[in-house]
Parts: sequence; structure tokens; C-alpha cells
Amino acid sequence: MAHLIKLEDYTSRYMNDMQRYLSRFSRLKKERWESMKRDWRKVNNENAQEPLQEETLEDWLEEAGEGFFQGAVNRLKQFQERRGKKEEPAQEADDRSVFYEGKSLEQLKDMFFEELFMAQLRWASASILEESRMNPVYKYDQNLRFLLRFLPDNYLILYYPVFSVGSAPLDMDIILISPTEIICLSCLSGDKNSVFETSSGRYWNEYVHKSRHRIVNPVISLNRMSRVIQSIFQEQSLEMELQRAVWSPSSVIDHRAPGMKVEMVDKRNHDAWFEKRKRTPSPIKKNQLYAAETLLQHTLTTSFRRRELMEDMEEED
Repeated sequence: MAHLIKLEDYTSRYMNDMQRYLSRFSRLKKERWESMKRDWRKVNNENAQEPLQEETLEDWLEEAGEGFFQGAVNRLKQFQERRGKKEEPAQEADDRSVFYEGKSLEQLKDMFFEELFMAQLRWASASILEESRMNPVYKYDQNLRFLLRFLPDNYLILYYPVFSVGSAPLDMDIILISPTEIICLSCLSGDKNSVFETSSGRYWNEYVHKSRHRIVNPVISLNRMSRVIQSIFQEQSLEMELQRAVWSPSSVIDHRAPGMKVEMVDKRNHDAWFEKRKRTPSPIKKNQLYAAETLLQHTLTTSFRRRELMEDMEEED
């Protein structure tokens, strides 16, 4: 499971200590999976001594992370304890029975991912001291869910971040940071019957249901993104390979425009393209972390003090 390190202009825990939270994500993920698997087996009378093949989890989630959820909950509990509030009672054994009884292994994996996904959203919209108002649409964003679930945990994702360029904000598309390269990714949302006709001009054509629609050429946005990133890296004497790709998971891209050095990922080569990304064996590298931290320093953040802290300060006064 990839790491969501920045979402729009929301605050993020990764902005405070990148390496610490990346390591915590991977560690907590594994602990949480073992806990869920143990409870699931116990409730369903499975043989607790029977080992679950390691590759089962890795192939499904590409060694993705776990219980961000628990860490976030524990932080909130610390605030509540300082205010003298009682913690929520622990989940009873019979509650676990209701939760896990009759569930298949695939259903357990889906439950695990759902918990991780919601926790990732929380970590990408709140830090220890600050929080941002997250648009609830991201809870149902299928593209975000796909990227997080199927890219391995050596990938870092900035999802539609807002950069500060000069004195103006600049909305970017998706940025994927792997151990060896950065991919600027622009998503085309089309119908399953859509065919996008590329062009070197300002507009592309979308053909669907016997009609034609003009859309702004997504390569324009990709070119702008790559120029901004290259400029930032040059200032820091940072070198990293930069790629550009247009992603249309449900449609076809009819690519005939000459001289366009951009990868086209549509429903025909979608699986193969992402499979190649999943098979990057390298761990997270120092240069990759430096690149991610450098980009985060140039993003905008809109946030406010967490409610728990404000109430704490008011009580102390």
C-alpha cells in the first residue's frame, strides 16, 4: 500500500517527520494485520498454528501498511485523558465475533484495506497540532483507492497538491514518487466506451455514444507540473528521473500525435503498466525521501488548530 503524503492543501503528518511516519505506517500495518488475522481465525475456529503464507498478504497489498487507525485513535485518547474524560470501553469478545464471524479471507482483506484507507485520509488531513477540513468526496474516490491499494509501499503519493509558485498557488495533478523516478500523472475520466483522440494542440477529442466532445489537452498540465518540479530540484541540486503519463483506466486513448514524450495508460495496457510499478523491489531511498520533503516544502497548507487542543487551552486558562 502506497503512502499518501499530501492531499490537496491539507496538513499532513508527513510534513513534520517523513521518515518517522513512513516507518510507523509499515510497522503498524503488519501489527494490525496479524491482530485482525488472529481474531478472525479464533472466531471462525481456524487452526491458530497454521501459518498464513507471507506472499498472500504481500501479493494482495504489496507489503502495504496497517493500523494508522490505532495511532490516530491513541492520539485523540491522550487529549481526552488530559481533560479527564473516560476512554471508550475496549471492544468485547462478543463484538469481535459479530465483526469477524462468517467472513472469508478475501472479506477480511477488504476490511483491512478499508481501515487503512480511512486512516490514511486522516493522516493526510491532520497532524498532531493542526487539522484541515477534508472534502468527504475523497472517501469514495476510486482512483485514489486504486493507487493506494495497488502501488507498493515504496511509493509516495501527492494527490492533487497545491504548490506555491512565486506569489500564486498552482493546482497540480497526481505526483507519484518511486525509489528511482517521479511520475507526473494526469487522469482522464471517461465512459467505458470513450475513445480519446490525442493532439499536439490545446484540445483533444472524446468520442462516445456517437458524439464528440472537446477536452483540454492533459499534456499541458503535465508539462507545467514537470517544469515546476524540475525548477525546484535545480534549486536544490537534486537529480531524479521525471516521467509523464496520462491515465484513463476505463477508456481508450487513440495516440497518434507525433513527438509527444508522454506515456498513455488506458484500459488496454493499464494492468501491465501498474504491474511494472508493483514489481519495483527497491526499498525507499534517501534521495527519494529528500525529493518528497523538498516538494512538500513548496506546497500550500490550509489548516487550523485541532479542536481538542483549543478546548485544552481554554480549560487551562
